[in-house]
Amino acid sequence: MTNATAIKSLIKQNTQVMDIFSAEDLIKAWEQTTGKDIAQAAYSTARIGANYAAAVLDANTALKLIKDLGIDGKVVLKSVNGTQYVIFKGYAGTRSIFTATRYLANNPKVVDMAIGKIGANRAIMSGARLTIFLVVPLNVLNYILSDQQTMSQMIGTTATDLVKVGAASAIASIAATAAATLTTLAAGPIVVAIVVGVATALALDALDKQFGVTDALIKALDDAYDNTVGEFGRQLNQVERRLKWQIMNGRPVGQGIFY
Repeated sequence: MTNATAIKSLIKQNTQVMDIFSAEDLIKAWEQTTGKDIAQAAYSTARIGANYAAAVLDANTALKLIKDLGIDGKVVLKSVNGTQYVIFKGYAGTRSIFTATRYLANNPKVVDMAIGKIGANRAIMSGARLTIFLVVPLNVLNYILSDQQTMSQMIGTTATDLVKVGAASAIASIAATAAATLTTLAAGPIVVAIVVGVATALALDALDKQFGVTDALIKALDDAYDNTVGEFGRQLNQVERRLKWQIMNGRPVGQGIFY
């Protein structure tokens, strides 16, 4: 083998091909390969993140609580002269967050760490608000950017989302309150709230898909629109066509319509 042949063979073995795509071509290639619309795929991913963002934040709170108090960290709720206290068991010197032995039940530190009934319910309500603040704008944005999304779909999807958030939050609140009453584990209420809240949300989504609640609501909205605004628009269009025909054919304008 000559030197030239060896060099050509070496160049061929190390050749790399670079394809340059525009953003539009890259999106089109991805959609053709996956069979999915990139906008809808991004919307679906964002919705999943929005639905479970609160659970992730609550899980982070639970981990901080367990780290500070230990997995078996215990608290006792006690009322003294009408004032509710949260009393921490164990040695306070090893803790970095709860450095005292007792706090008021409505102490900001106690509430922020979702301890007791007040703290757990506060965390659940904050999570519900966060979910609503994320999901509703996403639905509106999807309606604005999508060519196939209708107003009825946006309203119907948002309405069922709000109902599911409310139901999951209510059930999680009941479970967290029961946990705060039945157990002395500091992380018990928030852990129960996370598990029950996520399980309820998944169950409601499954029921929605099985029974088509959202689709039924969207159809009802479409039918209501068609029977009211849509029917008015069709009648108005007929009147407009009749008036144009009368003008073009020299007939009395408005006859048979207004008189």
